[in-house]
Amino acid sequence: MTARGNLLANSWLQLALVLAIVVLANLWGAEHFSRLDVTQDRLHSLDESSKRLVASLDRPLVVKAWISKGLSAPYNNHEQIIRDKLDELQAYSGGRMKISVVDPGTDAELLAEAQKYGLTPLEQKVTESNRSELRRIWLGAVLLYGDKQEVLPALTDLSALEYDLASAIHRLKQKPKDAPVLAWTVGNGEPDLVKPEGPLREMMEQLSRKFVLQPLALGGAGAIPKEVDALLVIGPQKPLSDRAVYQIDQFLMRGGAAAVFVTHTRPDLRTYRATRTSSGLEPLLGHYGVQTNRDIVMDRVQNGVMRFPVRVGNRQSTREVNYALIPQATDLSRRNVLVSGLDGMLFPFTSSLKIADTLNPGVEAEVLARTSASSGSVQDLKTVDPTQLTGVLSSEKRGPFEVLVTLNGPLRSFFETRPAPPPDPDAAPMTEEDTPEEPALIVEGAPTRLVVGGSADFVANNRAFMLNLCDWLVQDESLIGIRSKTATLPMLAATSPREQLAWKGFNLLAGPLALLAFGVARQLWFRRRARRAAGGPA
Repeated sequence: MTARGNLLANSWLQLALVLAIVVLANLWGAEHFSRLDVTQDRLHSLDESSKRLVASLDRPLVVKAWISKGLSAPYNNHEQIIRDKLDELQAYSGGRMKISVVDPGTDAELLAEAQKYGLTPLEQKVTESNRSELRRIWLGAVLLYGDKQEVLPALTDLSALEYDLASAIHRLKQKPKDAPVLAWTVGNGEPDLVKPEGPLREMMEQLSRKFVLQPLALGGAGAIPKEVDALLVIGPQKPLSDRAVYQIDQFLMRGGAAAVFVTHTRPDLRTYRATRTSSGLEPLLGHYGVQTNRDIVMDRVQNGVMRFPVRVGNRQSTREVNYALIPQATDLSRRNVLVSGLDGMLFPFTSSLKIADTLNPGVEAEVLARTSASSGSVQDLKTVDPTQLTGVLSSEKRGPFEVLVTLNGPLRSFFETRPAPPPDPDAAPMTEEDTPEEPALIVEGAPTRLVVGGSADFVANNRAFMLNLCDWLVQDESLIGIRSKTATLPMLAATSPREQLAWKGFNLLAGPLALLAFGVARQLWFRRRARRAAGGPA
């Protein structure tokens, strides 16, 4: 073979090898996904829980997505991002996950199929050529797993996309009998979670996808039903009866998990008066090792905002103002999965807490959140008027203060040396039986989880934490890390007026001074070069 023939053969061989490498690399990449993600919380990478979840599929999972083409902002990038996330999940599924993305357009068959699964189009306002019109668009998906299905009707929030997909897969793999029961107390002025409004509605909708939700009226004959796994007590406005306290105590003794949020100050935002309240749970919580102080915590530096009526001339409107009685806690327990990924939480009208020096053997206590050093507390606050809280009050104690704590381990019954209270006269039995059997008193408790917060309004203002909490109470923590990645955007740390002035001066002067220094250095360099060129000293 001539030299020219050898060269041509080598060229064809190299081309064949390159094509083979490309094909093999693509085949390998289809099964082994990787991505360089340098964000602090790896926001753009799959969480390990998501990878384990799809890797544990034991049958085919079919994901059908209906996504319209040519979407306008803010949905113009949704199709590519949704496809990328589905492809990532598929790469770790061991070949058990199949993906189908279609644009139904006006295809009658595809539209009928979407409606069969319960998907409905969204309406988007589109402005083109100085004209605005509403268009029907599709941004939904259905997940099919055996004879079960999960519908995601609107994939509009890309920050929660991984969590939405992972939680849907988690529900598909969960057996119906395994769904935990989450109950909450009613009848003592607690918020209505059956027909919630605002942030509570969205929270309850998300909880209903995973838990069996059940309101619970305490005080009757019998005990809290055994099928209840976790109990929420949110801001009773009047004291619970001794019988209700006894039932909560025995629920914890048998190993049930609970979260209790109490507030000792109830504001009237029309008259700005502060009313003292009591839940009747203070002695019980104190016995377990958490003292709920009868104060209210304020923070004039690190706080949230609230709308208040403001008069401007003859008109009255509402304005958002920073409010001292909504402390923002950024001192969180970074090692606890409940608050991992959260940058801060709001505690409206909160009381401070204190963990006892001595706890029952085997019980571990942990402070989940503290207010800042700029916070203060007052025992007997007369007014909640924001204009009256700008200066430090004479009776104010300085922070920081513990506002959210947890106990983990076996507790000891509050009624160890007390007789069991009789059922309340007007209360219905805890079960369908007219005279349910009274269970024996449990003194030595089984290991349990108890969370205590000093603010009842905390629940509606910290939805991400509450979703984490409900998973944690039933010891299902597999999805907490995924949700926490998208809970909040990082917040700027609070700064003092002196620090703010220093940063303003830096922003104003740093650029001009740097430019001046560059100009002086450049001028000196030119002069030195000119001297060298003239034969003089440098």
